[in-house]
Amino acid sequence: MTIRKLKFSSLASLALLSLFFTTAVAAQQLPPLNNSPSGLSLPGKFIWFDMATPEIEAQQEFYSSVFGWSFKSPGRSEDSYVLVTNRGRNIAGMFEFEPKGGEQDGGTWVVLMSTDDPDRAMQTVEANGGSVDIRPSAVPRRGRHALFRDPAGALFGVLKSDSGDPPDEQVPIGGIFWVDLFARDVAAMTEFYTQLAPYETEQRESAGGAFERTLLKAHGLPRASIVPVDEEANRAAWVPYIRVADVAATLEKVVEGGGFAIVPPDDRLLDGNLAIFVDPHGGVTGIVKWDYEAEAAP
Repeated sequence: MTIRKLKFSSLASLALLSLFFTTAVAAQQLPPLNNSPSGLSLPGKFIWFDMATPEIEAQQEFYSSVFGWSFKSPGRSEDSYVLVTNRGRNIAGMFEFEPKGGEQDGGTWVVLMSTDDPDRAMQTVEANGGSVDIRPSAVPRRGRHALFRDPAGALFGVLKSDSGDPPDEQVPIGGIFWVDLFARDVAAMTEFYTQLAPYETEQRESAGGAFERTLLKAHGLPRASIVPVDEEANRAAWVPYIRVADVAATLEKVVEGGGFAIVPPDDRLLDGNLAIFVDPHGGVTGIVKWDYEAEAAP
């Protein structure tokens, strides 16, 4: 069994998104990832997340109602980029972009992986069949970042943080807890990403044998997994998961806000404690109820 019917923004819209991402982030004085330098370097850990959306005000209202998130401008710029805060901590960003030609593609998450060397990461991406959307460039106070696409077209970035990487710690309710790459060719994507970061891999079968996924582990912890999708999925994409107290109750808020589940709770998927939804403006987001007493990855 593979997960089905995941639809993501088209590659044409992603090309335009790269331009908006460059403009939105470069125009801002973003805060450092850590208030005090952490001294940590954890290549392969996903350390920042941005959502691009054609309806930023409506999107803020939706995610605030579902997760209790707050939003604030990082400076006095009139640019549409805002920081997403959860329990007083910056966890992500959000910026507005308009798909060209009246396309209906909606929100897209951009996930950023820690790296020690963005230039070497770019060389590795190109040498292994990926492509470069944004070459390594400096973002004041934040670090050096770059934006790539893997060979299957999934958009992702790398960041060398000027303040070090955030330490590994328990993610509170409402925080971004996990990331999955949904891809048709799991083996090929595993080979690509293990060239890019110091990942060890582990095959993990879901409860009930629903499907087998590949864990990407680095620095002693699972960092992400690659999940198979069938031909009904229009392309590969990274999806972040938000930690919630109750999956069913959260999905009720999603529906009330105009979204819907595309992967509903299933006992074969983390005992029913995982789901994926589409927000009212096309963004694909996962939710997970996670007990830290357990030691396995989601």
